[in-house]
Amino acid sequence: MKQKIREGIVLLLIVAGFIATLVLIFKIRRYLSIDPDTLSDEDLAAIKQSIKTTVIVSGFIIGGLMGAIVQRSKFCIAAACHSIVTIRELTQSRAYAMALFVAILGTQVLYRMGDVDITRSIYVSSPFTWLSYMVGGFIFGVGIVYAGGCASRILVRSSEGNLGGLVSVLAFIFSSGATLWGITAHLRVDVFNSVTAEMQTQYIPDILGGAVPYYIVIAVVEVVLLVFMLTASRDSEWWNWRWPVAGVGIGLTIVFAWWINGIAYKVLPYLDSFSYTGPDDPTLLQFWRPKSLTFALADAQTFRYIILWTGESINFAIASVLGVIAGALVAAVISGSFTWVAPPLQQFKYNLVGGLLMGFGAVLALGCNIGQGLSGFSTLSIGSILTMSFIFLGAISGAKYMNWRLMREL
Repeated sequence: MKQKIREGIVLLLIVAGFIATLVLIFKIRRYLSIDPDTLSDEDLAAIKQSIKTTVIVSGFIIGGLMGAIVQRSKFCIAAACHSIVTIRELTQSRAYAMALFVAILGTQVLYRMGDVDITRSIYVSSPFTWLSYMVGGFIFGVGIVYAGGCASRILVRSSEGNLGGLVSVLAFIFSSGATLWGITAHLRVDVFNSVTAEMQTQYIPDILGGAVPYYIVIAVVEVVLLVFMLTASRDSEWWNWRWPVAGVGIGLTIVFAWWINGIAYKVLPYLDSFSYTGPDDPTLLQFWRPKSLTFALADAQTFRYIILWTGESINFAIASVLGVIAGALVAAVISGSFTWVAPPLQQFKYNLVGGLLMGFGAVLALGCNIGQGLSGFSTLSIGSILTMSFIFLGAISGAKYMNWRLMREL
């Protein structure tokens, strides 16, 4: 009975978090009804600062929701792939499919409503660096198996007191930072990112040039995901309410993240005048580009923010990482599942190697299983779909290799 009360408290906090985020979204949306010509420069500056603060607060809340849901459900694509290899179980894969189902539907509805301009996101407007997507995705996939968790899961495990997860997080931060700004950045830019295909956009309905209506494309993808979920055997753990609800919750965090950033991006040019030149735009507008949850860039930015606080400013991505840590910690403490755990020394080696592979692969591929796999996939970007396919292949390959090594040692 006591445990059920604890779980109920966590669930209430999650529901409250979603409600609070909705309130913040509509707080920003109200600015569309004002006439900027009637406001002074000071008023406009105050409104823009208010929007920025609201977006950052929402990032912390949405990250907290992600952390709490992952902590209580154990949602993880690495575990999903490992289960496929070892016990032929697809429950976690179906939970991921549910998250993707919700993320795609919500994001596309927001796009068609005009609340989120996904064509300005990095997933749709960036060059189609297909080699980076494939190689980076595969390396990241192998890495999550070695690390024992995907990009969000290792953050959550660290917050639960797992020291192996902490090693993976630190290695992930080190590797992603080096690939973004450091010693391996030249390899990323000069070798992999230089191989591109000529494409005006990565949005699949636009690539098809109207030959297939956008709603048909969305419907086909959603039906495939729905069939995959509904074909689970009746004795499968999938039909336990925990997994479908976890998938819906994760999917909603992606949608809400798109929504708050998308509406802020929509309001800002309404209040002021900016120009947008592309994915490498150095102007202030680059700060406001529509985005959702991701951890490749965000983890490295968070570490840089912590150690260079006086020279950095917090943003949605950094706030969401801090939120994941806080949300997972609160959920673990309330549920009574927080405990310090030190894995065997051999596992630390895997945690280290896995984190290094994850950091390099995620930055190279322009995102992780959350960034490209859910946020990017929800935009129906062909690059995101390609990346997620190779993340899956890498994770399956890594799981098979580790399983082979284990059997050989026995």
